[in-house]
Amino acid sequence: CEKRVLKHLERNAECDFFWDYDSYYTEQGVQEAGRFMRENIIEYKVKDEITHDNMLSVSKKLQAVSCVSNVVQCKYVNTLLRQISPDLKFDKQTAIVLTDESLLMPLLHSLPEIDGDVNVTMGYPIKQTAAYSFVERLIELQKNCRKTDNGVTFYHVDVANILTHPHITNIVGQRAVQLRDKIVKSRAIRVGEEYFAGEDRLLTMFRPTDGYSALSAYLSEVLDYVANNVTEWSDKSFERACISLIADSIDELGNCLKKCDIEITISIYTSLLRRHLQSLRIPFSGEPLQGLQVMGILETRNLDFKNVIILSMNDDNFPGNLSSGSSFIPYNLRMAYGMPTPEHHESVYAYYFYRLIQRAERVDMIYCSQAEQNSTGEQSRYIYQLDYELPYD
Repeated sequence: CEKRVLKHLERNAECDFFWDYDSYYTEQGVQEAGRFMRENIIEYKVKDEITHDNMLSVSKKLQAVSCVSNVVQCKYVNTLLRQISPDLKFDKQTAIVLTDESLLMPLLHSLPEIDGDVNVTMGYPIKQTAAYSFVERLIELQKNCRKTDNGVTFYHVDVANILTHPHITNIVGQRAVQLRDKIVKSRAIRVGEEYFAGEDRLLTMFRPTDGYSALSAYLSEVLDYVANNVTEWSDKSFERACISLIADSIDELGNCLKKCDIEITISIYTSLLRRHLQSLRIPFSGEPLQGLQVMGILETRNLDFKNVIILSMNDDNFPGNLSSGSSFIPYNLRMAYGMPTPEHHESVYAYYFYRLIQRAERVDMIYCSQAEQNSTGEQSRYIYQLDYELPYD
């Protein structure tokens, strides 16, 4: 679509194209980073050139650092920042780039006392917040809730999980700990409603629901109650923003399902809700023209920095493996009909990477060498490429 629009503009309007690339990866056919750029330069002719030989003409200090864990990566950024600027003063020329967005919080907790601002330009996944874990615990509580002739009972693990959640301990205080201890001492497997007699604050949570619409209303009500009763939050607090985003999403999903006019089971509703919440992000806004810049790889597009620190330079993560993408269309058909293939994904990320470092003077790449469940501990192919192909040490 974009190509057609650009072609139309070129033919029918006064239109100039500017392409920001480097001859290092566009003139060598084997460099996947220049794959789309080579087509674009031919397709859409340039009037004024931007400099194209920065990769080799701007002298660079390149460093790849192996760490034993993700937390150590974040801690090591501290050392690198002190090397770049011993007095910890940063202008907008220094960027910390996270290829794995889940490292944002550990990184922010590991940064030294910086003289000036830190600007975060990325979204934070909602599934890594305390608010999301609270909703998960409420869903589990309702899932294992049982109605009998003698009343309603809850599974003891779910009850303990909610009583020990930081949001609830903040509202109920010491009483939550006492109730949990009482359940542990009595060794009760099922916990009845009578446990919470007289505890109006807890009865909001510990009550049964019937059907997905009742569950939706229950979740909204409990979140609203928590948002209004946690004492330590200010109006602009991060956790309050998370809770309000989740509550809005629950209402949105409920409204969509009402329009569909189909009766669905609670398990389908909870899986839809989880799927939706796991894709949500809390956006951060800051001042991009000053201070230390913290961003994801997609946010670095078309930006130049003198000093770049890239975290999680593992091959599983950057460029990542796209062959396991969720599609039933096999590779050969994708290739034949010009649909995106793993090579396409690799070329796009290679361009982002080389484009980011082409004008940089110092590039520090940190990766976790520990083999884990999600990672082999292998350093990124881009580190190998720089090592074998660039004339720098």
